Amino acid sequence: MKIFYIACSLTAFPVLFGCNQQPKHPQADLITQSAATAMTDKTIRVLADSIDANLDHLEKQSSLVYLQGEQSMYAERYSSNGKAVLYVEQKDNGLINSRTKKYYFKNDSLILVQERNKSGNEYTDTRVFLRNNIAFSKEQRKGSSMSELLTRPYLSVKSIRDNSIREEGYKQNVRTLDEAIAGNDQYEMVFDQFIDIPDENIIQLKSKAQNGYTASILVRETDAFIDSIKAMPGNFRNEKLNFKWKVEDKEAVYVPVAAKVTSAKGLNK
Repeated sequence: MKIFYIACSLTAFPVLFGCNQQPKHPQADLITQSAATAMTDKTIRVLADSIDANLDHLEKQSSLVYLQGEQSMYAERYSSNGKAVLYVEQKDNGLINSRTKKYYFKNDSLILVQERNKSGNEYTDTRVFLRNNIAFSKEQRKGSSMSELLTRPYLSVKSIRDNSIREEGYKQNVRTLDEAIAGNDQYEMVFDQFIDIPDENIIQLKSKAQNGYTASILVRETDAFIDSIKAMPGNFRNEKLNFKWKVEDKEAVYVPVAAKVTSAKGLNK
């Protein structure tokens, strides 16, 4: 299959917390410390907080925003010195429910799975702590609104050996997020159509798999590549495109070839 390419390269990211850059968070050095086997739920929480506080200093890669029916999904991966420290999975089903799931790592070991669910007017936060890839603690809090949820303390869930605690399942989930970010397997997309409406252009992609995902990329600024697709969409149909994008407000946005982005959050292609 012919692939249409845009010549592009990822922005070079500075080494996290290099000699000329001081960490923003007092526990930021925890990210690069070695041992993960002796961590407690308290030290895991501190590490997760330090990762969250330093996201702007981590290399970020995002998937496209995939759609299937009424549900949207996209994934993000944050890395330090080439090692993933955080995966974020976002799923949204409109006004019905939404879920954000975070996987925190230390030296390739999964140490925390944090999930926030919204179903109707019910909000739930759940945290599962792992050591040597084995869950040893689970806690949860609930609220009828986001503001109420944030005021609630976490309560320990005694029976952690239930169907929701499957370490191998977590690993498979992370592998699926890697596939979504890379655009492989069920997330491999090809060009479907170019939608040209006043003040807005959209690249519409479809999965190579039957009845699979679709993805839309908003085009705010055009370039020669977009002009070619717009003029001759039939030449690109069912072909895999290579381009840069960024995710803003849960929407993939096309980045023109000539655009220069210096943000540490970077681009995807």
